[in-house]
Amino acid sequence: MAALPVGLPRHALDLGYGAGAYTLALAEAGFTVVAVDQAPAEPLLQRLSWREDLAERVTVVESLIEQYPVQEEFGVLVAKDVLHYLSRADAEALLGQAVQASRSVNVHYLEIFTAISRTDAHGAQIHIEGEARYTPDSLTRALKRIYEGWDVAISWDSHTEQDARSKRTYFEATRATVIAVRKCPAAAGIDALTGREAS
Repeated sequence: MAALPVGLPRHALDLGYGAGAYTLALAEAGFTVVAVDQAPAEPLLQRLSWREDLAERVTVVESLIEQYPVQEEFGVLVAKDVLHYLSRADAEALLGQAVQASRSVNVHYLEIFTAISRTDAHGAQIHIEGEARYTPDSLTRALKRIYEGWDVAISWDSHTEQDARSKRTYFEATRATVIAVRKCPAAAGIDALTGREAS
């Protein structure tokens, strides 16, 4: 939060809020936040009920994120571990709407799984119908197209998930952590942000 550029609109969008960690952090940092997820809102609303000062800054929307129309500018957009579940068309349309709505300094923080391999208990591959199924190359190309004119830093790491009892690995992927920054002539600190994250 401390590294966010100056002049950023204090309005944020959290796509796939889950337990609400990013929503709460953004609200604590003084942002008004729209949190969107198909998951039940009650756990997040329960957490907010203990903090009236934060609750008044958060709007929770129970919706499929691909059906949420991004029609206003958000200084910060967060989408962690959610976009790969969408079709490529839906994921790219959603980000494209946010880019189109951008008028000043904006920062998008994304974590997207690529090259996903899921297996069942017998080792057979599992595919989720309609999922983006990005490879690192196809995601990189899509991001360059969507964020034309923005500074985009992508870092990659391997991610695995194992069954707690059997220790069987059932999920493997290459995760992209993306920070896309729309520059503004009056903004300061953007190069420092992208440079540090890229290194």
